[in-house]
Amino acid sequence: MRTVIIGAGISGLTAALMAKEAGADVTVITVGFGGLQLGQGTLDIFDAPEPLNAIAALPENHPYRTITPESINEGVSAFRKIVPLDGSVEESTVFPTALGSLRRTGLYPHSMAAGRIEDGASYLLVGFSGLKDFYPALAAENLANQGVNARSHTVTLTAQGDTALAFSRSLALPGAAEDLGRALAQAAREGERIGIPAVVHEADFERIRQAAGHPVFQIPLPPPSIPGLEMNELARQACAEARIRMHLNSKAVGFTAADGRISAVKVQVAGSVKVIPADHVVYAGGGIESGAILLDSHRVLSETVFGLPVFAEEEILNGDYWGSQQPLFAAGLKVDSAMRPVDTEGKPVFENLHAVGGLLSGAQRAHEKSGEGIALGSAAQAINAILRSDS
Repeated sequence: MRTVIIGAGISGLTAALMAKEAGADVTVITVGFGGLQLGQGTLDIFDAPEPLNAIAALPENHPYRTITPESINEGVSAFRKIVPLDGSVEESTVFPTALGSLRRTGLYPHSMAAGRIEDGASYLLVGFSGLKDFYPALAAENLANQGVNARSHTVTLTAQGDTALAFSRSLALPGAAEDLGRALAQAAREGERIGIPAVVHEADFERIRQAAGHPVFQIPLPPPSIPGLEMNELARQACAEARIRMHLNSKAVGFTAADGRISAVKVQVAGSVKVIPADHVVYAGGGIESGAILLDSHRVLSETVFGLPVFAEEEILNGDYWGSQQPLFAAGLKVDSAMRPVDTEGKPVFENLHAVGGLLSGAQRAHEKSGEGIALGSAAQAINAILRSDS
């Protein structure tokens, strides 16, 4: 079973690993490294206390009305095999953001666990001198305005730069994590949970926590995200260990097909076009943001590899830039229960082409915090459909 995966984001890599585990011959085609490192290192299912229960109220055109709860659970479980995460699909957890707002998510690294917003808890937000993108006094004040017992402190910490990456390298040096932990212990009061910007890998974080002697948690920062980078590295390492072929810096530019089935994917590599045979194709190329779907100057949307129909509201942009959601970001492909893109009559365009993740229409992922849940659920549902078709 030759399975070609287009895209190396969370849905593409998870689909690749699930297909490989099922015995498929898997090839991943990707222009870059995917979007995992741009995320916060968490898995958003839906912005509701009980995400799965909220799905029934969504409109019929939402991807979650096609993706089953069983597929969401299976996709998340497959991802957790390679990336250890706390939390659950069934119940969301509320955490503070770097600005001091409150954000709900489903699953999260263990280094964020102590940051759960809970009644009666006290929080000390600690910033590092010289680090941009995190201002503890502002975050603590905003939390306090929402009824959270929070205060701030700043620790003098040097690094070769002002980014999360620079501080991550600094704290990985021998003894640096322990030194920070002791500084946190001196600043904290009894019973306080200590929040620090997310600049350390899980192993370095554990050394900080042990030296601090208090509950410590990481607060996600804007990209580049250290938890996101670590998540991406674990997923890519799992693909390498599974001996999944991965064509980096390669772009899917076309295909060959016969009798309603795709037989090969054409890939632009250095100076030439390579033809990769395929029994099944999982299209995980992302949506508007990644360039898999394009908007031209006439406001016409098009899909760039297979010429698939793109579905969107009649008015894809509105003038309410700071209010309502832009319909453009819900544009994408419609799929059947096997995750196969369909035409305007609801019929699959190709029998063996499956679309997953950000390509699917009907969801405002950023607004409703559903991106990872849709990605993992659709990946699992597509792979299961492929396995059924070959059984």
